[in-house]
Amino acid sequence: MSKTINEQVFEIIDEMYNDLAHKEIDQHIKDILLIAAKHLSTEDMPAQVVAAKTVNGITIWTMNGKNLLGNENAERIRKLMRIARSEGYKWNATGLGSLGVQF
Repeated sequence: MSKTINEQVFEIIDEMYNDLAHKEIDQHIKDILLIAAKHLSTEDMPAQVVAAKTVNGITIWTMNGKNLLGNENAERIRKLMRIARSEGYKWNATGLGSLGVQF
Protein backbone atom coordinates (compact mmCIF):
# COMPACT_ATOMS: atom_id res chain seq x y z
CA MET A 1 0.00 0.00 0.00
CA SER A 2 1.38 3.40 -0.91
CA LYS A 3 1.78 6.09 1.69
CA THR A 4 -0.53 9.08 1.80
CA ILE A 5 0.92 12.53 1.18
CA ASN A 6 0.45 13.25 4.88
CA GLU A 7 2.50 10.17 5.80
CA GLN A 8 5.22 11.05 3.29
CA VAL A 9 5.58 14.60 4.59
CA PHE A 10 5.53 13.43 8.21
CA GLU A 11 8.24 10.85 7.48
CA ILE A 12 10.49 13.46 5.83
CA ILE A 13 9.99 15.97 8.64
CA ASP A 14 10.59 13.28 11.26
CA GLU A 15 13.83 12.22 9.54
CA MET A 16 15.01 15.82 9.39
CA TYR A 17 14.20 16.46 13.04
CA ASN A 18 15.93 13.28 14.19
CA ASP A 19 18.99 14.19 12.15
CA LEU A 20 19.14 17.77 13.46
CA ALA A 21 17.93 17.31 17.04
CA HIS A 22 21.39 17.14 18.59
CA LYS A 23 23.26 19.32 16.12
CA GLU A 24 24.18 22.91 16.77
CA ILE A 25 21.80 24.75 14.49
CA ASP A 26 19.36 27.56 15.18
CA GLN A 27 16.51 26.39 17.43
CA HIS A 28 14.02 28.06 15.05
CA ILE A 29 14.67 25.32 12.49
CA LYS A 30 13.91 22.60 15.02
CA ASP A 31 10.79 24.50 16.10
CA ILE A 32 9.59 24.73 12.48
CA LEU A 33 9.88 20.95 12.17
CA LEU A 34 7.97 20.41 15.43
CA ILE A 35 5.20 22.80 14.35
CA ALA A 36 4.95 21.03 11.00
CA ALA A 37 4.67 17.64 12.70
CA LYS A 38 1.92 18.99 14.97
CA HIS A 39 -0.12 20.23 11.99
CA LEU A 40 0.32 16.90 10.22
CA SER A 41 -0.79 14.92 13.26
CA THR A 42 -3.90 17.05 13.78
CA GLU A 43 -4.56 17.18 10.01
CA ASP A 44 -5.75 20.78 10.31
CA MET A 45 -4.16 21.81 7.01
CA PRO A 46 -3.26 19.95 3.81
CA ALA A 47 0.10 18.19 3.80
CA GLN A 48 1.12 20.22 0.74
CA VAL A 49 0.64 23.45 2.74
CA VAL A 50 2.65 22.03 5.64
CA ALA A 51 5.42 21.04 3.21
CA ALA A 52 5.52 24.51 1.64
CA LYS A 53 5.48 26.36 4.97
CA THR A 54 8.23 24.09 6.26
CA VAL A 55 10.44 24.71 3.22
CA ASN A 56 9.84 28.46 3.35
CA GLY A 57 10.52 28.67 7.09
CA ILE A 58 13.72 26.66 6.89
CA THR A 59 14.87 28.73 3.90
CA ILE A 60 14.75 31.91 5.98
CA TRP A 61 16.90 30.42 8.73
CA THR A 62 19.48 28.96 6.34
CA MET A 63 19.94 32.02 4.12
CA ASN A 64 22.74 33.41 6.27
CA GLY A 65 24.89 30.33 5.62
CA LYS A 66 25.37 29.60 9.33
CA ASN A 67 22.87 26.75 9.55
CA LEU A 68 24.19 24.08 7.23
CA LEU A 69 21.79 21.16 7.14
CA GLY A 70 23.83 18.75 5.02
CA ASN A 71 23.21 16.95 1.75
CA GLU A 72 20.65 14.47 3.10
CA ASN A 73 18.48 17.26 4.46
CA ALA A 74 18.89 19.24 1.24
CA GLU A 75 17.44 16.24 -0.59
CA ARG A 76 14.62 16.03 1.96
CA ILE A 77 13.83 19.70 1.35
CA ARG A 78 13.72 19.04 -2.40
CA LYS A 79 11.25 16.20 -1.74
CA LEU A 80 9.08 18.54 0.34
CA MET A 81 9.15 21.07 -2.51
CA ARG A 82 7.94 18.42 -4.97
CA ILE A 83 5.19 17.34 -2.59
CA ALA A 84 4.10 20.96 -2.06
CA ARG A 85 3.33 21.11 -5.78
CA SER A 86 1.75 17.66 -6.05
CA GLU A 87 -1.64 16.02 -6.27
CA GLY A 88 -3.28 18.91 -8.05
CA TYR A 89 -2.70 21.25 -5.15
CA LYS A 90 -2.26 24.72 -6.60
CA TRP A 91 -0.48 27.53 -4.83
CA ASN A 92 -1.22 31.09 -5.74
CA ALA A 93 1.37 33.87 -5.65
CA THR A 94 1.72 33.50 -1.87
CA GLY A 95 2.68 29.85 -1.82
CA LEU A 96 5.89 27.88 -2.12
CA GLY A 97 8.83 30.22 -2.41
CA SER A 98 7.03 33.14 -0.79
CA LEU A 99 8.96 33.63 2.42
CA GLY A 100 5.93 35.31 3.98
CA VAL A 101 4.16 31.92 4.03
CA GLN A 102 5.91 29.94 6.75
CA PHE A 103 5.70 28.59 10.27
